[in-house]
Amino acid sequence: MATSENCIITYARDLNILDVIATLTFLACVLIESVADNQQFAFQTEKYRLRNTGNAELLVGDYGDGFCQSGIFRIVRKPNYAAEQMIWVSFFLFSIAAQKEVASIWNWSAIGSVLLVLLFQGSGWFTEKITMAKYPSYKDYVKRVPLYIPSMLDNWLKLKQE
Repeated sequence: MATSENCIITYARDLNILDVIATLTFLACVLIESVADNQQFAFQTEKYRLRNTGNAELLVGDYGDGFCQSGIFRIVRKPNYAAEQMIWVSFFLFSIAAQKEVASIWNWSAIGSVLLVLLFQGSGWFTEKITMAKYPSYKDYVKRVPLYIPSMLDNWLKLKQE
């Protein structure tokens, strides 16, 4: 028969720097996802509004191409996916921070984080394939903009050109 003494959780530490890093990562990623969702919603709403006017001449730039390439989508093609994957990494960081002794960074909670990141990797590449088939100009966008991880040098050069 199990007693309450056998059920004591061994994960108990004070907050530490890893908790701060995980928290800031989580909050930054939620912000990135929110910005990306709002930009995508605004873009799609305007694209369909322009299409419904029946005047094809209004569909220029991103609207003519059919997909958003401005705002945060100018930095990475899938900011939502990138942020969501980092959220799962931040959850894993919380599990490391909570260990009584950080003898190893690996613990059982890595399984969930790794599987969810792999799920987003697969679905990201799947949606890329669909988008390339649907929008011919997407191939040029792929050459210019990275999928998940922004290139600091490219972004610095883009800002310098403005």
